[in-house]
Amino acid sequence: MEFELTPADGFKIAQVEQLTGVGVHTLRAWERRYGVPTPNRTGGKQRMYSRADVELIRRMRSLAVQGMPLAAAAEKALAAVPARAAAGEPATVALRERMTRALLAFDESGAAAGWSEATESFDTLTVFERVVVPLMREVGVGWHAGSVTVAQEHFATNFVRARLDLLTRQVAPLAGAPTVLLACIEGEHHELGLLMLTVMLRFQGLRTIYLGQDVPGDALIRTAEDTQPEVIALNASTLDGARRLPAVVSLLRQAAPLSAIVYGGGAFEVEPGLRMEDGAHYGGPGLTAAVTLVNQLGRSARPGGVA
Repeated sequence: MEFELTPADGFKIAQVEQLTGVGVHTLRAWERRYGVPTPNRTGGKQRMYSRADVELIRRMRSLAVQGMPLAAAAEKALAAVPARAAAGEPATVALRERMTRALLAFDESGAAAGWSEATESFDTLTVFERVVVPLMREVGVGWHAGSVTVAQEHFATNFVRARLDLLTRQVAPLAGAPTVLLACIEGEHHELGLLMLTVMLRFQGLRTIYLGQDVPGDALIRTAEDTQPEVIALNASTLDGARRLPAVVSLLRQAAPLSAIVYGGGAFEVEPGLRMEDGAHYGGPGLTAAVTLVNQLGRSARPGGVA
């Protein structure tokens, strides 16, 4: 299957499913019931979605995941479209597309110029949510479709990782700040989302202990036991990792009984039934909710645990 990162005629419905995590049947139902979105049609009546359509779907899904009724989520998502455009959405889309082209061409200087422009023009959270996250999602979809090579995907990932790592080193935690331990559980290799969360927390003055990807269970437990952080943030992006997460949480609760545990990952969007109801807090589908939750838990805690 061919996948274009900037298709002239739009995205097909199967590609939109991959880009948004919303199933084909649900996309058709949302269009029919709520007008979210109203894609163009080809002569053969095939739906073709624009980038604005994709962003609208992501917005509605985010609201629905937070518990908002679908009708209300659709109304709010549609109402936000002009505001998003006025807030610089076209500029971030253009930056994202330019950076994507540069990364897929192994043009580090071109990608670096785009990164510098993004960070100088927008706040860090906007850069992450509107440039970095969708950029890496599109590269991933292209890799699965066969239009992006393994080398291109690795180059793009390492470019972003290096800059995120640099950002974490630009700030020091405030004196007496809560500590957050962050890790991808064993077997989990998709760390960029967790690394972006680390950056945002450090920018807000929290102390972070970032362990990275594929952390062995015994090492994670030992670190939690030794450091007794106010918050432990875990990432499980795969379905297998999501199914193993409750056992990891159970061990962490024994090792650091006063620490609040927050978790996230794409698997919990694909299979909401895997979300834990007890013992840990779901961080939500995006950075904003996760940053807010970790801040609230960390700053309301006493040293070594939750209040």
